[in-house]
Amino acid sequence: MKRKHTQFTLIEMLTTIAIISIMMGMMLPTISKARASARQVQCLGNLHQLQLAFSQYADDWHGRLPPYVTNAPTSQHPGLNWTNWSHPYYQDTRLLLCPASPGKIPEATPEGFRNYDGSYGWNYDGTQGNRGPLHVYADKPADSYLLCDSGDPCIIYGANTWENLLEELDLDWDSQSEGANRHLGRANCAFIDGHVASRGLNEFLGAPCKANDTPWCIPWKDGILEPGIIPFPNR
Repeated sequence: MKRKHTQFTLIEMLTTIAIISIMMGMMLPTISKARASARQVQCLGNLHQLQLAFSQYADDWHGRLPPYVTNAPTSQHPGLNWTNWSHPYYQDTRLLLCPASPGKIPEATPEGFRNYDGSYGWNYDGTQGNRGPLHVYADKPADSYLLCDSGDPCIIYGANTWENLLEELDLDWDSQSEGANRHLGRANCAFIDGHVASRGLNEFLGAPCKANDTPWCIPWKDGILEPGIIPFPNR
C-alpha cells in the first residue's frame, strides 16, 4: 500500500508562521504582566522579611531603633547603615535587592553595606530610635511607613520639599526600573505594624500631610510637602 505524503506549500507555511506570530504577540502582554506580578509578590516578601528584622532588633533594644549620634561620621549613620546593623536578623542579603531593580546584591561586609544604594529605604526620620519606642511614637502603626521601595537607603526630610523627597525616592528622573516607580507605577511598603502593601504613587506619597502625621511621620515644613522644581507626577 502506498503511503500518502503530506506536503505544505510555501503559502501554507507562511500563513502558519503568521498565525503563530499573531498569537505570540497577543500573549506577550499577558506574560509581561505575569512576570511583573511575580516580581511584585517577591518584592513584598522581601520587605516583609526586612520588617521582621527591624522588629526583632527593636525587641532586643527596648522597642527602639538605632538613634542618630551627634557628630558621628557618615560611616556610622544608622540610616545609611541599616543593612549592616540589621543583618544578623535577616541574614540573606538577597532580600536587599528588589527583583525589578537593575541593582546588585551587596556584599555582606561593612563596606558592601555602606555602598548599598538602596532597593529599599528606611523611613529614618519618621521612625529613628531617639524618638522613642516605635509603637509609642507612631500612634497609627498600621498607616506608618517603616520601609519602602526607594532609590536611597533612608528617607531624611532635609529641606522638607517635594524636590528632596522625590530625589531620595529616585522619582526625580524618568526611569521605570529604579526608585519607587518600578512596579508599573506602584510602590511597595512595609508598615510599622508588620503588614506589607502596594500603593499607587499618589497615595504612596501621602501629601500634603500634617507634621508628624501618617504615612511618613516626618515634620514637613509648615505641615505640608511644598512643591519643588519637580512637579510630580506631571513632570
